[in-house]
Amino acid sequence: MEMVTDQKHSSDASREQEVIRYTKILAQAFGLNKQNAEVYSALSSENRALKKQLEDYHSQHNTLEKRVKRLERDVKSLETELKVLDECSSEESDLVKTIVIRENEAIPHKQRRKA
Repeated sequence: MEMVTDQKHSSDASREQEVIRYTKILAQAFGLNKQNAEVYSALSSENRALKKQLEDYHSQHNTLEKRVKRLERDVKSLETELKVLDECSSEESDLVKTIVIRENEAIPHKQRRKA
């Protein structure tokens, strides 16, 4: 009877050790799952924040792109206007030179008559 009791006691002790070992494994697994859930939550939150920031940057980029295009059109318009003004200025300058030259040519002619 004592041997049967020892075997039963040994078997119970072995089972108890196995239960303890599995309990530790489960506790560790649940601990890791909890830790994984916390990390996942933190990373998801960070991901959402980065997504929002990216959307904001994209919106700012589009706004700046529109401004640049508008400024490029303004520059082209001003360049065209400047070219026209340069042509007009050049024509006026030529007219002024022509008038001055003709006046200078006319003056000696008048002076010769007086003399």
